[in-house]
Amino acid sequence: MLQEKYLEPLNFCAENLMNLLDANDPRMKNIVEKGLLLYRQSFVYQVKFSNEIVSGMIQDVMPVKATLDLDYIQYSSCTCHAEGFCRHQLALFFYLLAQVGKVSTWLEAWRKPIKNTELLKNLGIMRASDLLKESEDKEPNYEDWMETFDKSFHSLMPTNENKPYMIAETYYIYMRKIKAATPLQTEWKLLYLVIAQVFTFKQLLTLSKNLDHNTQTINRYYRHLFQDLMNSIDDNLYKLSNFTLPFAFDDFLIRLKEDVQSILTIQPLVTFECIQLYRLMWTDLFATKNWRQDELSTLLANNNPTFSEKVAIIHLDVLLQKDQDALHVIQSLDSEVTAYLLYWIDYLSSRKAWKRMDLYVPAFIQELKKYLCTDEDDEYCYEFTSMALRAILPYCLAMNKEDLLEKAYIHTLPYSFRKYEDFLYEKKQFDKWIDLFTMMGYGLDNLHKEQIKLLQDYDYSLLLSLYHRSIQEHIEGKNRDHYRIAVRQLKKLRTLYKKMKKQTEFEQFLLVILERTKRLRAFHEECRKGKLIHVKN
Repeated sequence: MLQEKYLEPLNFCAENLMNLLDANDPRMKNIVEKGLLLYRQSFVYQVKFSNEIVSGMIQDVMPVKATLDLDYIQYSSCTCHAEGFCRHQLALFFYLLAQVGKVSTWLEAWRKPIKNTELLKNLGIMRASDLLKESEDKEPNYEDWMETFDKSFHSLMPTNENKPYMIAETYYIYMRKIKAATPLQTEWKLLYLVIAQVFTFKQLLTLSKNLDHNTQTINRYYRHLFQDLMNSIDDNLYKLSNFTLPFAFDDFLIRLKEDVQSILTIQPLVTFECIQLYRLMWTDLFATKNWRQDELSTLLANNNPTFSEKVAIIHLDVLLQKDQDALHVIQSLDSEVTAYLLYWIDYLSSRKAWKRMDLYVPAFIQELKKYLCTDEDDEYCYEFTSMALRAILPYCLAMNKEDLLEKAYIHTLPYSFRKYEDFLYEKKQFDKWIDLFTMMGYGLDNLHKEQIKLLQDYDYSLLLSLYHRSIQEHIEGKNRDHYRIAVRQLKKLRTLYKKMKKQTEFEQFLLVILERTKRLRAFHEECRKGKLIHVKN
């Protein structure tokens, strides 16, 4: 059975297909029939949902993967590469409709267009175009848009603090209503969506604050909505960047940037997401230098800025290439700012601004150890370390600063162990490599045969400490299997000492081991079998 949150998107998709697929076209009729046949033969499998994107495998002559975008059906795809909609996409569509028992209803409505309106009501939800009465041909107007968004949001979103679970469910219905009224022209459609998404982000913050939700409630029920909105805004801004923005956009952008500034201080429990959205907008949309300078002046005029506003100041300094000013603010903050440095390092790296990064990367590395120590979530620390090392790597390679990269590896241990190990191994710094292994508590059993041989060829002495520790650990295992391994390693250790012409030191080490284990008869028996102890007659 289809989850309830997918019902409205599915009906929206069904309506769009109804309009796109010409029932009077013989070729289209054939495709629909073939898609219906594939579905009825149970050839649709491995169906997966990712927000409003549905994918599935369809067994035809050869297996193919079809994808349906329930939101923008024209962006759907199939690996069969047929032009337009293919039988595989329709098979997947019928599979979804069958989950709500509406295949025959949709087919009847499609085959008899005159009855479409009446029959689509049976799908369970109103037509998306009926949800908003405004005409799509209406001249774009910021106030009208905001009024529409506000009316829709407050008519749908729950205001009862005892029902936080309803926020995410209602959000998807609300967004469908908003998208139903998008302008026809592509540039205006993208701007409309960005403004709608910023408005929604802001309203969710206000709702969260008014309902006095704590971090746990936000995390459990709807924090993912803020991330979804940011991803959508990022995607729409990227698409918008392919157009030359008309002058008519200016008034809209001026109003929008005022709304963006207020996002920083509404809900302190969603600080990270608010800052990320602010930076995204000022990086990719509000690119006018005068606007950025005016925004920076406004923020600097505040005698008691919040943490979010200080990060915003840093961001505008970075965009305006006031790097010394940005670094001054960074150094005035505690290690919490470290997580936000990643964005600026990625920003500068993407522009190959290596000289400017000379200021930021050392400061970032210096704070890494302290920042990671403040977080007890190992999974997050591993993930953040990976992102941090990946961010500084292009700079270190371009500027030949391997020493700085190694410093970053050291400051992020133990989370950087694997990357640091590879770094030392590739540089043939085997002394440090063995020290790293020992420090991390790893032993001889963690090395491959090829690595052991390489170390032997490089320097016998590097293996001694690993053998000593490994032998002791296997003896402490106190069972026959461990004793046998310990004996084998003792014999290899004896060979190493012999090659180093230090047989006496090995004999002394063996005597100490035997004295400490004199009560472990099974171990001594394995030593005799291995001819480490000579049997006395």
